[in-house]
Amino acid sequence: MSKITKLNAVTLVEPVQIDGEDVFEITLRKPKTGELRGLALTSILQMDVGALTKLLPRITQPPLNESQIADLDPKDFTDLAGKTMLFFIKQEQLEGQVLELEAVN
Repeated sequence: MSKITKLNAVTLVEPVQIDGEDVFEITLRKPKTGELRGLALTSILQMDVGALTKLLPRITQPPLNESQIADLDPKDFTDLAGKTMLFFIKQEQLEGQVLELEAVN
């Protein structure tokens, strides 16, 4: 059995506190056009911190607020930003990799 890597999930270097519990994994979901409202696509694609700080609360699961995103370890923020970029790439450009919310057994 091969391990499936979830391209839309980030295992955090430093956990985030949500409702008093440590959360070690954040999953991203593909943004809808309405969730991009008020943001410049060029800023998102350039991994602009301000733009991503506004977008990530709209697409993270469990939901992170802007304050929690601002407190992320830079490695975790960069990982989330990089994986967000995958939603703007055509699937055939991913060379056979699949975006999955859950691993398949």
